[in-house]
Amino acid sequence: MHLLKTALTYVAIFAVGAVTSVSCFEPEFGNPSFRCSPADDAACPDGQKCCSDDPAATEGRLPNYFMMNVANERYGPPIFSGNNNPLSTSGACVETGGFTSPFPNGCPVPCNPTWDEGTLAEFCGTSKCCQMQELDPTKDCILDGDVWRAVDGGDIPSLTNWGNVHATNQDPVGANCMVFASGGGTLNQEAFDDCIAQLTVANQRGFCYDPTKCPCIEDVCAMKNPGYALKCAAAPGTTVPTTAPATM
Repeated sequence: MHLLKTALTYVAIFAVGAVTSVSCFEPEFGNPSFRCSPADDAACPDGQKCCSDDPAATEGRLPNYFMMNVANERYGPPIFSGNNNPLSTSGACVETGGFTSPFPNGCPVPCNPTWDEGTLAEFCGTSKCCQMQELDPTKDCILDGDVWRAVDGGDIPSLTNWGNVHATNQDPVGANCMVFASGGGTLNQEAFDDCIAQLTVANQRGFCYDPTKCPCIEDVCAMKNPGYALKCAAAPGTTVPTTAPATM
């Protein structure tokens, strides 16, 4: 009962708002075609699947996509992708079959653009980890001390209540973390708390993709800090803000 009560307290915190919106967009690369939520069994165009772009794994480890069932200090089970694709509220409709996939559903490999270069090469090879959704400069950023950055699950509940406070957050009300942590039939509070800690917004999610078609997306949260250097300024065909987004 104590475990359930604690978990429900989290859900109450998250439920300050509604679930994240998965607005459609028209990316230049065409595939993926638009945002979707695998958890909602979203309808995608013919030949496409709603694939999670969230590589989060238990205990902050790397997902064991290529070594199924391996769990050690470096690799662990993915929470919202692979076999747990239906637990993700963050995804995109992808035309599968034109690339190698380690998953039965044929989805591309999710990756985290903020991983170090060695890890990115391990997961994506000669492909590039492409962020597939922009951060919301007014909702996804928090002031941590005197530095602006994108929020994540580790900030719950000290700096954020999650829920609809943010725009691109994974599992806004904690419902899918509860499903993940109840895989044995009863809620595992430790697994639930860990799942909450691994939640992210758009800057830590993406797909391994053709580097020539990968869009350049600015970190609009970091842009609020003095001295931010635009990383997309030299990218052909990329439009970037000329000034930093207004701070809240």
